[in-house]
Amino acid sequence: MTVLLTGAGGQLGQVVAAYLTERSIDVIAADRDRVDLSNPADCERFVHDHASSIHAVVHLVGGIRAGQAIAETSPDDVAAMMDLNFITTFNVLRAAIRQLISNGGGSIVTVGAKAVLQPEANRAAYAAAKAAVVSLTLSAAEEGREHGIRANCIIPDVIRTPANLEWGTPEQSRTWVDPSEIASVIYDLIQPTCAISAAVIPMFKTTRGST
Repeated sequence: MTVLLTGAGGQLGQVVAAYLTERSIDVIAADRDRVDLSNPADCERFVHDHASSIHAVVHLVGGIRAGQAIAETSPDDVAAMMDLNFITTFNVLRAAIRQLISNGGGSIVTVGAKAVLQPEANRAAYAAAKAAVVSLTLSAAEEGREHGIRANCIIPDVIRTPANLEWGTPEQSRTWVDPSEIASVIYDLIQPTCAISAAVIPMFKTTRGST
């Protein structure tokens, strides 16, 4: 199996790439030094030149600018959140779906955000951009059905990466999601034997003894 993995050089992406590689999956890394995912033509070129044999797409690229209320959020921040989260996803899926159809089907996994399902103050632009990712994924699942293409979106809580641990307290990080847990879910979703599609999959935890 060959998987196109965006964001493979990031802290989550490195774990996912290693997890898949250890299980004999060929990973094609689409990182910023190889392709500009915000550029549709560059996405097309990269997929055509390097990822024509893919059986699955795992899109991990995304980011957050937060800390301001809607009334204080600048148009530049809104555009940045849409570009980084939604536009990259659209460009990748637009190019990769054509290859998946040519290859007889496959699977797509994207990543949303907890703020989509449980809105938080001062994260409106980020949450809206990630909500667009969720909607796009569900549309891809519907359009891909006749071509044997499945699409699902994982919705994690804060991910326990070294970067996030720099600002999170031990109490906060207790409920965060470990990258290896996300990698395991991704691995299951991209298996040819998996029948799950059009699913929005929350990955939240609660502290022990909480309700």
